[in-house]
Amino acid sequence: MSDTINTIKPKKAALGYLRISDKKQIKGESKKNQREVIQKYADANGINVVKWFFDEAKSGKNTDREELQNLLKLALKMKGTIDYVIVYKMNRASRDIDSYIMGMRSILASKGIQIRSATEQFDDSPMGKFMESLYVMVGQLDNENKRETVIDNMTRLAKQGYWQHKPIRGYKSQKIKNSEGHERPTMAKGAEADKVAKILMRFNKGDKIIAEMCRYATCIDFFGLNGKPINQEVMTKMLKRPEYAGFVCDSFTGKEIVQGKHPALIDEATFWQNQELLKQKNKVYLIGLKHHKINNMAPLSRFINCTNCHKHMTRSNPGGEYRYYCARKSCRGTGSVLVEDAHLGFEDLLTKIAPKPKTIKLMKEVLVRTSVKELGSLNEDLAQLRDKLDGIAKTRANTIKKYVNGGLTDEEKAMVVDDLDIEKIDVSREINELEQQQTVSESNIEYALNFMGNVAKQWSDASLERKQKFQALIFPSGFEYDTKKQNFIINEISPLYRCITSEMEADSVANSAMVIPRRIELLLPG
Repeated sequence: MSDTINTIKPKKAALGYLRISDKKQIKGESKKNQREVIQKYADANGINVVKWFFDEAKSGKNTDREELQNLLKLALKMKGTIDYVIVYKMNRASRDIDSYIMGMRSILASKGIQIRSATEQFDDSPMGKFMESLYVMVGQLDNENKRETVIDNMTRLAKQGYWQHKPIRGYKSQKIKNSEGHERPTMAKGAEADKVAKILMRFNKGDKIIAEMCRYATCIDFFGLNGKPINQEVMTKMLKRPEYAGFVCDSFTGKEIVQGKHPALIDEATFWQNQELLKQKNKVYLIGLKHHKINNMAPLSRFINCTNCHKHMTRSNPGGEYRYYCARKSCRGTGSVLVEDAHLGFEDLLTKIAPKPKTIKLMKEVLVRTSVKELGSLNEDLAQLRDKLDGIAKTRANTIKKYVNGGLTDEEKAMVVDDLDIEKIDVSREINELEQQQTVSESNIEYALNFMGNVAKQWSDASLERKQKFQALIFPSGFEYDTKKQNFIINEISPLYRCITSEMEADSVANSAMVIPRRIELLLPG
């Protein structure tokens, strides 16, 4: 009898772990089912489950779960008495390989505790450890695929105008049926709808700043969620929300404004007027707008240089007239020039600047290559259409010939010829449209080259940013302006451009709009 007792292997001990991520997603993996399968596995392998742990409605994305952490703490305390942690499937342990290895497997392995799955086979061999990790990674892949699917579905719904978040102030949650009869989330007017509409419409009058609107909200008993008066930040956010005009605009629409399914509290025109009012009451915006306006009026600022100190001149508006002048102490008394006069002189100077012939040639080559590339498929289409037109003409001639030889009746001939004539008209129209595209492309090249040659017009028509880039391109080191003689003094001109003049001596340009140092190839006359 004693010999028999000695041959019986002692049972190993284990902790059982159960997890359900969402009651809606049980699908055969209920708490009861998981426990029964784990117990059956333990019985079959001579393992005694000494304690059970259960995490309900917990994600498997990481190991930061209350009951799992309790399991790990107990396992560490029971070192030497616990052999296994058994799960129903490895994705119940984790759906993220990094957190599984660092937050569970390595901790248990340090105490000699192994993880086992009741439904998946693996052991402690190298291949077994690979399979163990693979099961977790399969769960991770499934999670990520589901996440992408969920995001795609939410994006699709958002772009259809459905609201998938908590309702905003003035609304309550509602579900409506789509064209297929499925319920989808949106919003309906709530108890605070009238108060929110009053606030938005009151701001639209344009006579109140944000702080005054906060006080107005208090007067109509509209408070923050904490019961305190609305602050300016919350008020501004309310005024900016396109949802109040019946739109949806969130991360799922890519911040694009789309027409929503919920009722609007204000009309679209009122919303956009409010946005303009917000800009007008925004000090930072107004300062930026003012600076941009001034910069547009004086594009040569910090580009035109002083002849005395050779540094940037600045702008000012004494008496309401903007002028370029040098503000440095050493240059006091050197004078200034009206912005309008400087610009007229600069445009006159630019009429004497033109791209070099090799620049025009290079530009034309670039434009032609680009055009050929873009029109490559167009030319192929034209060739095919012309072949088709030739084919129609041949078929029509053969039809007439066959009719003359008695092979077709009058009715048959008329039917075939009419169809061919209609097809010819369609093909001819397509050819004409493509040929017009060719002509437009060729005209565009000529226009671009002619425009490039008109340097003054390029600068005059450009935006502020392009003006500054353009003038820096032609005059890389800027230019000086002599306020006494009212001359532009150019030290360097781009190798892409040249001065169009026949004069070679600076002495002949004493009263000119531009003076060129002798190291420059050509000189400009007045």
